[in-house]
Amino acid sequence: MSESAPAQFAPPRGPAAGDALARIVRNSAFNALGMALILPFNFIALFTLARRLGKESLGTFFTIFAISAVIHWIADAGVSTVLTHRIARAPDQLRRIVGEAAGMLLLVAFTSVSLFCVVCFIWMLVAGGEFDWLVLAVAAMAMVTRHTLDFASNAFRGLERFEFENLSRVLQTALFALFVWVGVYPQTGGVLAGFTAFMASNVVAASLIVTILVWRWNCREFHLNRRTLRDWLRESLPLGIGDSVRRLIMQLDTLLLAAFRPPALVGLFSVAYRPLQPLQLLPRTIVSVTFPMMSRVAHSDRAALSRAFARTTNILWVASLPIALLTTACAAPLILTTAGPDFNGAIWPLRILIWVAPLMFINAQLRFAFTALEAQRHYWKLICWILAIKLVAELVLIPLFGMYGACVGHVLGELALCVGGLAILHAYGVSGPRWSQLLKVVPAAAAMAAVLIPVWTPGASLLEIAFYGLLSLPAYAAICLLTGASPWSDVKQVWQVIARRATAQRTNRREQQPGAPSEFTGEMRIDRCEIPLNASVVEPRLRGAELANTQ
Repeated sequence: MSESAPAQFAPPRGPAAGDALARIVRNSAFNALGMALILPFNFIALFTLARRLGKESLGTFFTIFAISAVIHWIADAGVSTVLTHRIARAPDQLRRIVGEAAGMLLLVAFTSVSLFCVVCFIWMLVAGGEFDWLVLAVAAMAMVTRHTLDFASNAFRGLERFEFENLSRVLQTALFALFVWVGVYPQTGGVLAGFTAFMASNVVAASLIVTILVWRWNCREFHLNRRTLRDWLRESLPLGIGDSVRRLIMQLDTLLLAAFRPPALVGLFSVAYRPLQPLQLLPRTIVSVTFPMMSRVAHSDRAALSRAFARTTNILWVASLPIALLTTACAAPLILTTAGPDFNGAIWPLRILIWVAPLMFINAQLRFAFTALEAQRHYWKLICWILAIKLVAELVLIPLFGMYGACVGHVLGELALCVGGLAILHAYGVSGPRWSQLLKVVPAAAAMAAVLIPVWTPGASLLEIAFYGLLSLPAYAAICLLTGASPWSDVKQVWQVIARRATAQRTNRREQQPGAPSEFTGEMRIDRCEIPLNASVVEPRLRGAELANTQ
């Protein structure tokens, strides 16, 4: 019998290529399932709000929402992304890192609410509009719960456990759609009822994911002192500046329209623009699961980082085009059937804005790539230049062309960010796919557009949209495989990983009884996710079983 149990497991080390790909496939599957559920709920909530509130009240709702979204990321200051980065690089320090993040969360929430109240007060003075302070109070509470949900989600991203984030976010969007459907009417408070539904859905989702993190991973520490504050802000502020300006860029169209045009026009633009907001979640299906791996290899194997970035860019490009094509073809029946004829003016703005999706998909990974390279300063400097370019363009275009000026300005901003970001990464030795690879998708896109011609007319029903949409997607996928836009080698590799994991799970069920302790090997296995951990992170009952094995 050994004299003492090992006090600490082996330090973190880079995973084998097959294990890394297996985790990426597994986590991407969770994210894909989550997005498949989140998007419909988001659209139901959006179009229900449009029908119930009307153009003017909807414009007021999204003006406040746009302000809160910008303040959210200013107050976050990149801290939530640093949380993922630190846990991915040192999972054995999970409890300490989460304890420090909890202290930072308290500071972030206080800053967020304070800034929101100040900015809304200034907005009312400058823009001349009036907001109900009860509405602002409910919106502020929603911001606090949203920060909590984001922090817990980013902790699980660092552990490469994406099922809990997806569960909580699906629950939040489902409850929001339900609460809007049941309780949002002009006679129930209108804008106030909308923000109450948003706040309540976030409270439930944040409570769920925090409970899982606290009780299952025993993360109950809390640290907040001058050293912790200085240490976290030194790393997060450059990224936080970039994130804040990036969110301001995303909301700038709505804010400038609200400043120069009446609320009814803001409501029209919101119906066309807001579908892009949930679409921003789709690139995360790939990008968020590759970020921990990128953080590990950024300095040890730059060539591997470049290959991963190029492959991810190609995947995002191929995945985004069907969304743009389908939305362009179906914009008229989609708007008229869901939002109603009052929002007929949003059809062409939607057809213009949806082509931001391919650029937005590619741009989604820029902040993660710069963070992995620890080049956050380059990121925020780039974002500041993009803000200046977009601000000047829209200050000229919106007074002249109104809603269409905002559409053009938004496209120009995303294009400039894409070109500038890829150029800076190339200087770091990280390159995207070649143009010849990107152009291989053109035949597939042309074929899909041809299939969708019958639903271009406003009279097409939702059933026809569904039929031709389902008919066009297999054609697009098949031609992508034939032309090499989606390489066969990637498909085969993913299929082999899925097959191996399925075989391994069947073997484990046959050979090992449920609840039986696994052999101690110096590497802890927790819920099918192998992560080297410090003994202090392991749950007491698991640690006791391993001690018995060593004896």
